[in-house]
Amino acid sequence: MKLLMENWRKFVNEQPEQAQQGFAQITPDTNIGAVKAGELWRQLVSGQETPLYTAMKNATGWASGVIGTPEQVKQRFGQIGEEAFTASVQRVQKLISAAKTAKFNMPALEGGDADAVVDALSDKEGSLGVDLSSKFANEIESFTAWWEALPEPIKQMYEAGNIPSVEQVQQAIQQTPQQNVSEDKFPRYGKGPMPGAPAVGEKEQINLKNIKGAALAFLTKGMLDGAPGDAIAVEQNAGATNSQMIPTQSNILAAKSLLFAYNNPAKQLKDMGGAFVTSDGKILDGHHRWSGALIGTGGALEHTGVHIVKAPAEAVIPLLVTVGNALGRQQKGPNPDEN
Repeated sequence: MKLLMENWRKFVNEQPEQAQQGFAQITPDTNIGAVKAGELWRQLVSGQETPLYTAMKNATGWASGVIGTPEQVKQRFGQIGEEAFTASVQRVQKLISAAKTAKFNMPALEGGDADAVVDALSDKEGSLGVDLSSKFANEIESFTAWWEALPEPIKQMYEAGNIPSVEQVQQAIQQTPQQNVSEDKFPRYGKGPMPGAPAVGEKEQINLKNIKGAALAFLTKGMLDGAPGDAIAVEQNAGATNSQMIPTQSNILAAKSLLFAYNNPAKQLKDMGGAFVTSDGKILDGHHRWSGALIGTGGALEHTGVHIVKAPAEAVIPLLVTVGNALGRQQKGPNPDEN
């Protein structure tokens, strides 16, 4: 009875304290830029099931299998230290505040997509080649207009999963009216994928044999436009220093980023798993791995498994979005144009 009364008094005395703590509400969709670093720290080291802890536990399908108890989370981030943690989070927040592109408008690629992406970015070899050059087939820059202007027999070949020859395409487009359209070079289809490409889940591998119709035409148009030289070089499986990488995405999820920071980033995040980065360090895909590694290690980590795209981020982001959609990948995050 004495022990019961002591525990009851402790419970009653703690209630006002817990109520006064007033933890900020954080969900799996909360942008890390929307929460003060001090509040993130306070929730992480409270030893309680705070909104941030719950969000981390639900951040991804694999989160519940790696995150420990609230006390273990407290110990892990306690090893980083409040000063170092706050400085790293504020650095991430400052960098993404200068980024302009919403997650929905970023490339939605997976590490295993690299070979298909590299093939699509060059018409020199392989089975794919996106139209990148200043000379466009039949002077039609808009892919949608080009596709709609194709004679029905050529469309039917694509719909059946067959790629016509250069001669067949050139002969067909010569029979269509000349056009000069300066928009929709890399079209969007909402969340995606592009018509003709079956949706491929995050854990699924892309099968090029399943891509047909407009998606197949987009991925091969550069090989059939009579203008060789559509190519952007990509250095596969290169290295990159975490502190020298620059985000281009304006929203990074707090829970997912901190889950990566918790899950032994020096070991788990050394290999970026096929993230895409430009030559000057701008991140095209892999923002959460980058931010988690920066917070967990202070930015000193030397990453492997990075694909370096030799083109400016501003030019290549819309291109890779459409390439990803044509391969069957769907966009992630909410559409900023829908409210």
